[in-house]
Amino acid sequence: MTTPTYCSDCGHQLGVGRFCTNCGRPVPGRHPEAAPPFGAPTAVPPATDAATAAPPPVEPPPVGPLPPAPRFPLYAEEQPRRTADVTAPASSTVVRPPQPPSYVAPPPYSPPEPRRRGLLPWLIVLLLVGLVAGLGTVLALNSGDDDDRASDSSSQAADDDTGSDRTNDTEQPDEPDQDGTDGPVPAPSPDDVIDLTANVSATVPGTAPASRDRRNKPVRFDARNMWDTKPRTAWRMAGDATGSTLTFELGQEAVITRVGMINGYTKKDGPVNWYHGNRRVLSVQWEFDDGTRITQSLRNREGMQLIDVGPVRSQTIRLHLLEVSKPGAGPNGRDYTAISEVRFLGAPD
Repeated sequence: MTTPTYCSDCGHQLGVGRFCTNCGRPVPGRHPEAAPPFGAPTAVPPATDAATAAPPPVEPPPVGPLPPAPRFPLYAEEQPRRTADVTAPASSTVVRPPQPPSYVAPPPYSPPEPRRRGLLPWLIVLLLVGLVAGLGTVLALNSGDDDDRASDSSSQAADDDTGSDRTNDTEQPDEPDQDGTDGPVPAPSPDDVIDLTANVSATVPGTAPASRDRRNKPVRFDARNMWDTKPRTAWRMAGDATGSTLTFELGQEAVITRVGMINGYTKKDGPVNWYHGNRRVLSVQWEFDDGTRITQSLRNREGMQLIDVGPVRSQTIRLHLLEVSKPGAGPNGRDYTAISEVRFLGAPD
């Protein structure tokens, strides 16, 4: 039996295998189960009767044009499969999207317990606040013209150099005004009356330490500032000088006709007027060698305030401070008693 060239089912050209590469049918003559090709002689037993006679031969299908040679399909030639063309089998399981989990309420909020801190940090904070407040108070009281850079040693050295600013422990007498024991003194000629304060020396109850003004210039408060004809300089002592006595030596006996003073510290340091910042002398009593005492009330204003005292003969003049004002208010207030100038008018005897 000859092997067919084309498949008897699909007409595809056969290769060398035992099956058709197009439809998979066994090839006659190559596979034992394949039927013999059309037109091949087969052994038919002789028919015994008409019932067992062989059927008439089947005409082969018309032969058309030969199909193309088989080849393996290429991946690029495959058509994309559309989702709409794919029909899920009836028995397929429907896959549903996952459902979100059911809402679970969060537990109630409970604030965290505060951390317990020891008392040491708070004590440190309070200590720092106290130090800052104390430092601010000291700076406010000592700013500007007064007492921030002073030293008692420098003031004491200045007193030793002059030899005149010595402490006087004489207390304020309570005696009223009175006339002296020398009797009436003839009044000097007006042409003979001069300023006798240029060459005086003084003994004072104390002297405040030196300091610096707002321009960083040194400021001293020696007794000689009271007769240097400069109202912006002053003698000054710490605290309330009520009851204190200042003693002035003229250096010679003279007939005194008028005395007076500038009763505070009249320096203006920028926007600050130290006349109102320091204490001011409000009442004094002038005492002379013959015992004459004259009280002078001073007004709360800047400038020289004079009073007639005589004529009275004297070489020493004692100034008793009867009343002193309170310190100035505000950050520029200073607890010092000050006198800027004194004035003695008369004629040398």
